[in-house]
Amino acid sequence: VASTTNDAPGVFPIGDTTVTWTVTDSSGNTATCTQTVTVTDNIDPTISCPATVNINVDAGLCTASSVALGTPTTSDNCAVASTTNDAPGVFPLGDTTVTWTVTDSSGNTATCTQTVTVTDNIDPTISCPATVNVNVDAGLCTASSVALGTPTTSDNCAVASTTNDAPGVFPIGDTTVTWTVTDSSGNTATCTQTVTVTDNIDPTISCPATVNVNVDAGLCTASSVALGTPTTGDNCAVASVTNDAPGVFPIGDTTVTWTVTDSSGNTATCTQTVTVSDNIDPTISCPATVNVNVDAGL
Repeated sequence: VASTTNDAPGVFPIGDTTVTWTVTDSSGNTATCTQTVTVTDNIDPTISCPATVNINVDAGLCTASSVALGTPTTSDNCAVASTTNDAPGVFPLGDTTVTWTVTDSSGNTATCTQTVTVTDNIDPTISCPATVNVNVDAGLCTASSVALGTPTTSDNCAVASTTNDAPGVFPIGDTTVTWTVTDSSGNTATCTQTVTVTDNIDPTISCPATVNVNVDAGLCTASSVALGTPTTGDNCAVASVTNDAPGVFPIGDTTVTWTVTDSSGNTATCTQTVTVSDNIDPTISCPATVNVNVDAGL
């Protein structure tokens, strides 16, 4: 054997390379054989995911579509064959993890994850019940157990709760009740309802006793008559007590009407009699003595 040679390259490419060996003897005769050198790429590609995406729901919906995810950064020692992700066509509310996969020309892979956060920024809607008109409870100046009704609510996702600030007992007059609807994302909306409580209960009045007085000295009338004070009451409050007594009472019986008015304008009346008596004797002065003669013949 004079020599043995091969045609191997200095650098072998990925895959199979056939190396031919040649042996030559001292007379110049040759023989060959082949050898395969297989170079395998065992190095995974690299991938860096796009940043987290924050997006609002689509108008009127509880999902987001057409989300721009961005593009991951990839590389490989040989060549990147493909880059894919498992993103859904429509993203639900909240966080969704998107997995990106890069594959090189040898089938090696690498992955990274990206978060897509969908936020519900749409407030729910609420329409309050109608105004409620109620009377006070018997004997009271307030109303309890008032039936407010139910507001109409809706949301693009879901209504979580509906509350109001109504008191347990409503005072007389107008009370504004604020209703609040909250959706599953904590967005809120409010509306107001009026509750009007009316006092429909008349006050009460009991008149003073009958008054008996004499006429004023030298007169046929009586003035400065002490009528006394009526007894009044109301479930809320008495606003005024009046009477129609004259300044001067004539002789005989006079009916005095007392009127009580409460703070809501409800009224009640009673009557009292004032009797004026004439206890002054009349006066008389006789004519002078009369001197007369008998009639003729009598």
